Amino acid sequence: MRGMTGQETRYDSIAEGYATYWSPVHRPATLRLLDEVANIADAGQCRIVDVGCGTGAMAVAAAARWPSAQLEATDLSAGMLALAARTVAEAGPAGGRVRLTKAPADRLPFPDRSFDVALSAFVLQLVPSRPRALREMRRVLRRGGRLAYVSWLAGELPFAADAAWEAALDAAGVEREPGGGHDELASPEAAANQLRAAGLSDVTARADRLVHQFTPEAYAAFVTRFDDGDLMLGLEPRVREAVTADLLERLGRLTPADLRLDLPIVYASGVRRS
Repeated sequence: MRGMTGQETRYDSIAEGYATYWSPVHRPATLRLLDEVANIADAGQCRIVDVGCGTGAMAVAAAARWPSAQLEATDLSAGMLALAARTVAEAGPAGGRVRLTKAPADRLPFPDRSFDVALSAFVLQLVPSRPRALREMRRVLRRGGRLAYVSWLAGELPFAADAAWEAALDAAGVEREPGGGHDELASPEAAANQLRAAGLSDVTARADRLVHQFTPEAYAAFVTRFDDGDLMLGLEPRVREAVTADLLERLGRLTPADLRLDLPIVYASGVRRS
């Protein structure tokens, strides 16, 4: 390792908040990724690598779904791996077939042709180079093995709850620094083209939606304790309380549809043929 990256240190610091407030939001879409590789994993014994395993939820779900599978789960963040270790420990016998390794997506510590399946959920938008990570995931696949991932698509629509949060901050005179950008894919076709460029065949890519219904209280907890938790901790207690109260009042005026998060995502997969 050549030192800690910004993403590594960030996810070390937010790991617990991620597990509480964000992982449950995307988990249904994450677990649907397993359906993309069922034709291989259902066939019998297989080795699966989960690249960027986060809380370990998908690796444990795969181990439970396929009792003969052996799982390697990697993540760059030690904080996230600590959470994954907890998930694995609580999973019973299925967790005994999941091994955790600290590694970046573009430098996996496994020999060539080690796995039947390579998975990654909502990670490839964070890596320094998606093409490099895809080539690395292909490298560790055996011939006939399948790579599958889910990630974000561009085209996110305005979310009324986010607007309420911005308004509450503005009313209190609190400045919020712009968040860092993610490498969102322009289209399913772009995802398919990147897989082909990485040397994969039989490529498929389809658009889908990640939908999650927030309540006013759940959204307020998400932004004040996790997404902008550092910002809130830096405020004086009276300001923090005022912003939270104002936010809840604004959110209470919204309809359930206004509190429904609806984000474009893409499922993409391909097979190593040579």
